[in-house]
Amino acid sequence: MRILSIKNVAALLLLAATTVTISAEQSKPVKDLFKKAPRTNVDGINYKLDVKDHEAMVVAGENLYTGEITIPEKITVDSVTYYVEEIDNGAFKKCASLVKVNIPSTITVIGSSAFEDCTSLTEITIPTSVKEIEDNLFTGCSSLTTVNLHDGITSIQHNAFKKCSALETIKLPSGLTSLPYNVFMDCSSLKSVELPYALEKIGYSAFQNCSSLESIDIPNSVKAIGWVAFKNCTSLRSFSFTTSMDNIANSLFEGCSSLKEVNITNSIRGIDHDAFKGCSSLDSIFIPNNVKSLASSIFEDCSGLKIVNIPAGIKEIPSKMFKNCASLKTIVIPNSVKEIGNAAFMGCHSMTEVDIPSSVAEIGGDAFNECHGLTKVVLRAGRPAKIKKDTFSKAMQKEGVFYVPNTFVYQSDPKSVWIKFRNYKNINL
Repeated sequence: MRILSIKNVAALLLLAATTVTISAEQSKPVKDLFKKAPRTNVDGINYKLDVKDHEAMVVAGENLYTGEITIPEKITVDSVTYYVEEIDNGAFKKCASLVKVNIPSTITVIGSSAFEDCTSLTEITIPTSVKEIEDNLFTGCSSLTTVNLHDGITSIQHNAFKKCSALETIKLPSGLTSLPYNVFMDCSSLKSVELPYALEKIGYSAFQNCSSLESIDIPNSVKAIGWVAFKNCTSLRSFSFTTSMDNIANSLFEGCSSLKEVNITNSIRGIDHDAFKGCSSLDSIFIPNNVKSLASSIFEDCSGLKIVNIPAGIKEIPSKMFKNCASLKTIVIPNSVKEIGNAAFMGCHSMTEVDIPSSVAEIGGDAFNECHGLTKVVLRAGRPAKIKKDTFSKAMQKEGVFYVPNTFVYQSDPKSVWIKFRNYKNINL
């Protein structure tokens, strides 16, 4: 039997430890190896090297990139060739003096925020090898005027072109099915967008504050448009919903002060709050009877609105729905309506009369307050609706004429607000 010396045992233990270490290193994912990969600088461009696969990634350096940069397809380091296949997250971020980057066809991945806040970057061409536009990729590139995208791009992530305030036109890839949130938010010079026919969804705030956008053709494939998607698009003049959509999201066109023509298709079932708030150029709109749900402040501050209908079957006129619609003269309230919400018609100065059907059981506070032209109200309910002391203005209570089925019923309850009104007349139902 051979007896090992202490020196031999120590050598064997060291060999075993080395073997284990090498095996563990070999089992690590390639990405982990890339994180610890050596760095180098070749011709002014910084790289991380994947020694195992001979790949290189463009990364940020201590000094910001300036002027025009041409990324090569491959580099040679210590007689070894590395193929440049990726641009790291934030690689060129905040390089304010970077004017142009030429990207080779070997690049397959451009990381998120790679060009964020490159305020002097004027143009970019995405090679066909890149299939995804990552989040925040060009956020804040305020001088970017030309973006060349190819049809092989399958997805664009959120904030990709946010605050690209010089961008005027863009054609999106033909196979794109979704536009994420904030994708073109604050692109104040954007005038023309060509959307693909395969598009199904436009995310919230997608075009918010695109103040130069005058029109946009929505493919019929689009099934949903997120809230505030076109908010403050102050140059937008017309819009047509698709027959694939069933809802108008909240604040979708809020602040679109030039919007004049809107086509609401029969597929729409609901309109959410503030949808057209502040659309001061909108003078008429037709809401199909298929719409069964209306929310608050839909037409608030639509000062030019003259003609609008309330769909048959609607049970409530929500609060502030027509508040400050100063040009609205007449409105037909359908017999299905049971409640008129707070401030629903407040500030409708041009309204001279209103006919309230017998179905209405409650009228909220300020519902017809500040309607300075209102002099005639027809109330068809035999039993007075529940109202607040400020439902009608003080002037209307003192000087307006209320036509009711039975004046005695409206004047008989000493605790009712109705008893404060002076002028009642009977009508024949």
